[in-house]
Amino acid sequence: MTMLHLSGSSFLMPGNLAWRPLAEYGEVQVAPHGQWLQTLMHQSAEAAAGTHIIIWLWEDLVPARTLQEWGRLAQDEQLLAVAAFVDALCQPLLQHLQRRPQDHLLVGACSHAPLCVYGTAPAVLAALASAFEQQMVRLRLQQPGLDDLHLPLWLQQHGRQHCFDRRNLYLMSCPFSMAGLASLAQWILPLLQRLQQPAHKVLVLDCDNTLWGGVVGEDGVGGVLLGQDGMGRLYQAFQQAASHWHGQGIVLALCSKNLADDVWRLFDEHPGMVLTRAQIAAAEIGWEPKSQGLRRLAARLNVGLDSLVFWDDSELERAEVRANCPEVMVMTPPADLWSWPDALLTLPALCSRHQSRDDGLRQHSYQAQAEAEAVRRQLGDEHAFLRQLALQADWQPLSPGNQLRAEQLSQKTNQFNLSGRRYQAAELARLAAEGGDVWLASLRDRFADHGMTALLVVRPFEEGRALLDTLAISCRVLGRGFEYWLLAQLANHLRAQGVTELVISLIATTRNQPARDFLASLPTRPITTPAGLLPLADELFLSLDLCSLSLPFLEFYANE
Repeated sequence: MTMLHLSGSSFLMPGNLAWRPLAEYGEVQVAPHGQWLQTLMHQSAEAAAGTHIIIWLWEDLVPARTLQEWGRLAQDEQLLAVAAFVDALCQPLLQHLQRRPQDHLLVGACSHAPLCVYGTAPAVLAALASAFEQQMVRLRLQQPGLDDLHLPLWLQQHGRQHCFDRRNLYLMSCPFSMAGLASLAQWILPLLQRLQQPAHKVLVLDCDNTLWGGVVGEDGVGGVLLGQDGMGRLYQAFQQAASHWHGQGIVLALCSKNLADDVWRLFDEHPGMVLTRAQIAAAEIGWEPKSQGLRRLAARLNVGLDSLVFWDDSELERAEVRANCPEVMVMTPPADLWSWPDALLTLPALCSRHQSRDDGLRQHSYQAQAEAEAVRRQLGDEHAFLRQLALQADWQPLSPGNQLRAEQLSQKTNQFNLSGRRYQAAELARLAAEGGDVWLASLRDRFADHGMTALLVVRPFEEGRALLDTLAISCRVLGRGFEYWLLAQLANHLRAQGVTELVISLIATTRNQPARDFLASLPTRPITTPAGLLPLADELFLSLDLCSLSLPFLEFYANE
């Protein structure tokens, strides 16, 4: 069972019932008062993987005199001093993950004083919060095992009076209220869940009374509530929250019972619109049941229904989707309409553990699919279509710069994933260090740069033989023969090392039929479990002769 180490700069009340929900994800150990650093330092490098939850309060970490001195500095000097302090504070986190890459750290920082601490201007606390957020972004690029708890967002959602209690602070050195501890535990739960289950990647939104107030088909473009005072500003803030998720790599789509011309006219003409057509990867606008529209969206985006998060104001529509598309995560919006923007902004189902450069390419890649499909239909010939694409592929070994993307591909890829194994970045780095080959491959065509969309993990285990442990390819680049190009590169690489036989690991799942279809097209033969390998449940092994291998589609690729 995973060990959860809960520590912080303040007393966190070990044994408090508020922490009990965390036990669903591991055995919880609460460190003594303020001993977060000791908890990190005292773990041996060989101990089993665990998760550290570290909660900092600036008033505990920065002496009052230092806060006052920073408050008297000029702005540039103040920012430099604060940044140096935060850098030094975070160094033990980085050192711990370098020593124990199998661990995961969830770290958050905030202030329990709303206006002034010991005479210090609020600007100092704001500078600390900003410096910490920026530092966490930088450190996550170096160590994907690090996550931000985003405690300022937790405070924004619940309010200081709910989260903190001055009586507890003075009597027990615990600044949190009992209700605050309970809400903090609930805030952490989705983060722990996402360590085991990948986040969703498509947000599907209704239009009328969701993106704007009113019905555009009845009220007209000028009659909907959007951007004006009151309710209009509320809907605009909701769109800003959706736009935030687009910036975090979430794909946006529409599913609305409406006339498409009315919806797009409002997008183009209403001055209060925050979202743009360019941010919408796909749309199903018509009068059929929403469940049918969601199925078409999933097919068009080439993702599973369980990748979709659906937000609709109508309980009738939500019930219809739940009944006919149970795989879709259907959100129940808060009863209080005014809290919709904050609810969307902090939606746990969308909070990805990490963000990489390829997340930013994802929306463009999905939008390019529609253009490519139009060309495919126009030409009517698969080979002519592939020649038109001007495909360019490349592959590269695992490195600190692409570990995050490698973890994402391992955790999130389902349809084209031969073995279904899930690896964290630290585990992939360890496999590479122990002599395995870990590769990532990227693809570009005339419509889009799709980024790194494939992961290969190969393990040597006998002379002349290698094990294909993982082959995972993003569903958005299927249908281009990319898997054959990738296998050809691997075969050339292995033959140069004297490997003539590739043993392929296969675990059939309900979702990886595309990967199994690919295997069926290869001249493989089933074999018994090779000596020295411990098979997983339902794991099968196939053998592929690399010396006589002939693969299709290679003529359409220009290697970089």
